[in-house]
Amino acid sequence: MVLGLAAGAAGYFALRSLEPRDDAERLQGVWRLAPNGRETRLPVTVRITGDRWVYLVGEQEQKRYRLTLRPEANPKELDLMLLGPDDQSSAFVLRGIYAFSDGTARVVVAPDPSPRPTAFDAPDGPPVWVLERP
Repeated sequence: MVLGLAAGAAGYFALRSLEPRDDAERLQGVWRLAPNGRETRLPVTVRITGDRWVYLVGEQEQKRYRLTLRPEANPKELDLMLLGPDDQSSAFVLRGIYAFSDGTARVVVAPDPSPRPTAFDAPDGPPVWVLERP
């Protein structure tokens, strides 16, 4: 019986370790981008690896950003700093908020110096980006 409990506990912790530990891990990977939850004419993909957020239209890389998350904020905040071809940061920053629900991530951003969005449903606010796993 003790061996059964030990095996069960080991299995639980092995499976538990596969779950993302934080928001940065939850965002890693490839996402399909649907502005306001609608499909776009060309497929837009977001690839997040480490602190890099890369936009691809079709298969062509368009823009790269350095991603900074602040999950302790309410609502959760993110910044996307545009990177040049040599991975050097530029002065252009998108400041926004994000949330996870039902296997998707929702993101709303505004370019600096505009104020950071504070809600996902503001009628006169920037569009909501819905990120879905392909």
